[in-house]
Amino acid sequence: MSRYETDEDQVEALKQWWQKNGTQLLSGILVIVLAWSGWTYWQNTKLNEGLKASAMFEMLQIRQQQGSFGEAMREGLTLMEEQPESPYSTAIAFMVAKHYLEQDKLDLAYENYQWVVNHAPDASLKLVAQLRLVTLYSDQQRFGDAAQLLAQIDETVLSESEKANLAFHRAELAFNQGDLSTARAGYQAVVDNPSTVDSLQNVASIKLADLAE
Repeated sequence: MSRYETDEDQVEALKQWWQKNGTQLLSGILVIVLAWSGWTYWQNTKLNEGLKASAMFEMLQIRQQQGSFGEAMREGLTLMEEQPESPYSTAIAFMVAKHYLEQDKLDLAYENYQWVVNHAPDASLKLVAQLRLVTLYSDQQRFGDAAQLLAQIDETVLSESEKANLAFHRAELAFNQGDLSTARAGYQAVVDNPSTVDSLQNVASIKLADLAE
């Protein structure tokens, strides 16, 4: 027997998957870019600084997995102050933002995502932070702030898959504001982009179908 009894069940399951895992897709991008940026940083900085940043990041990852991130967070914040250009500091800022989100301290989460926007050594890392801010603003119905941030994103430095992600967030904002025509065009751009990841393309297709009904 099929896991889903009806097409409607399958559609609803996919929507729920996106709501739960959409941020994790951005996290996947984050991991890949951080791996490359971290290696580049090692090649271009003093060995001791690189070792310190790498060790701090690994320690905080372990603490996060153990549920004791808050106890060691101060050391991570110190590294962010001492080595703001380090991709490890960017990764720590993401971890700090996540920690504050889980505690429902939105202002502090915003602050750390904005820190990434201001200091990230790579455009892809900056985009991840910007899109997370857009999602948070939209969730809080701060549509003006979300629109302003989207308008500031420089598309010329983005890959085609990143442009698809940006188009999806623009469509989501338009939909949340009731601008269905703009939302429809945005979702269509995501579907038409051959570099869109499969999961995002599926969600955009479903949203297009919903708007057509």
